[in-house]
Amino acid sequence: MNSDPVIEVRGLTKRVTDATGELTILDGIDLTVQAGGSVAIVGASGSGKSTLLGLLAGLDSASAGSVRLLGHELTGMAEDQRAALRNGSVGFVFQSFQLMPHLTALENVALPLELQGGMSTRLAERTGHYPKLLSGGERHAVLFADEPTGSLDAATGHAVIDLMFELNRSNGATLVLVTHDVDLAQRCDAIITIEAGHRVPNAPHGAASSRNASNVEAGR
Repeated sequence: MNSDPVIEVRGLTKRVTDATGELTILDGIDLTVQAGGSVAIVGASGSGKSTLLGLLAGLDSASAGSVRLLGHELTGMAEDQRAALRNGSVGFVFQSFQLMPHLTALENVALPLELQGGMSTRLAERTGHYPKLLSGGERHAVLFADEPTGSLDAATGHAVIDLMFELNRSNGATLVLVTHDVDLAQRCDAIITIEAGHRVPNAPHGAASSRNASNVEAGR
């Protein structure tokens, strides 16, 4: 497994303001995820899990702290810059489908390629190559998933999860997912628990516990 970090987070904080005043959703989160790892983010509803996932993927901006994704500092990046980074190396599976209702299933899948003017020439030339023949830059990819099986039947959910872990195992893609499913979380190399916007320590879990230290650093 590649030991280079693909995600580095220090002091990550997210605050929002509503009619009642300022609300802190995340407060001082630290973590590092190494390339090729699989990480589950768990916690009660409203604890800040999905907010954390969105910040890691560059879908939202932090109020304080820093996020480095694939070597790029997201803090201070404009939305179009973050979108360009995601477009090249990041996949995101939303809890809701986020499909365009007027497009067919195939058209929905093809839409990102159409928006970027077709598949990039560099990767188009590599479509028949196995992962071991790709360069480090071509293999580096991060897949974020927010409750990926929440709206699926059991059989389809298992198939989707198996596919994600196959991408993680065979292609070296880094997998970061939010889940309430204890069994799914246990399949990951490491578990990050969020309580009321703070990261809390985890007890080692199963066979994956021996790999935790190498895939996710403990928060400071």
